[in-house]
Amino acid sequence: MKKIFFVTLLAFSAAFVFNFNQKTSAIPNPWIDCGENIYCGAKKAGFNLPVRVENYSVRAMENLLEINFPIDKKREVCLRKSQTYDGNLSGVYENYPVNKTIIIKDGIPFNIRGDKKKIFVANFAAESGYYSFYSKQGMTMKDINYFYDLLAEAETPRYTEDAKTIEQLQDSRRDKSGIVEPVYTQDCFPRTLQKKGVTKNCFERINLGDDSFCSLSEVKMIKEYYKKGYKKDPLNNGKGKI
Repeated sequence: MKKIFFVTLLAFSAAFVFNFNQKTSAIPNPWIDCGENIYCGAKKAGFNLPVRVENYSVRAMENLLEINFPIDKKREVCLRKSQTYDGNLSGVYENYPVNKTIIIKDGIPFNIRGDKKKIFVANFAAESGYYSFYSKQGMTMKDINYFYDLLAEAETPRYTEDAKTIEQLQDSRRDKSGIVEPVYTQDCFPRTLQKKGVTKNCFERINLGDDSFCSLSEVKMIKEYYKKGYKKDPLNNGKGKI
């Protein structure tokens, strides 16, 4: 009887595991990898973060945008932005001996975590959202100030449609004789660039001589677009050889 009971129990256990595995399904990955396409990440997250850095990679989920880029040849940093604060935006749960709040330029409070030599995690809040920096190799206060400047530049409103219109930009380009330099406002946003992730706002503004609305990768793609023979004049509105 003992042998029969053991075999029966073993069979029941095997059947239970089999049924459990059948009913269990993998949790879908909320992240989307966007490579160097910041527009892709902004579309998924619901907001943009046009920091001007090179060799970056982007990934995003709803309400969270992440940009990874090198600090130098040996270190990388993970920058995250969200519109809401969940208590640990960086996603790093390691306990560090140093956990304190410091005040940097403009009187902004930063929460930093690390040790006596390096900062590994830094968080702060602003009107435009919540931010975190994380570097596995560690950061310095000089790095933190540099990253803050990058964000301040990226998030500072520039030529919004309410504050400074295209007509005002035209006036600013008027020379002493009263002649306005050509302004290439585009009625047709080239599909070639759309497919590569260039934003319409960037394309229109860069033709006005203002690239502050573009990421470095967008600037590069637009320059390559014109180098390939696509015309840049007001007659064809930048359509070129679409």
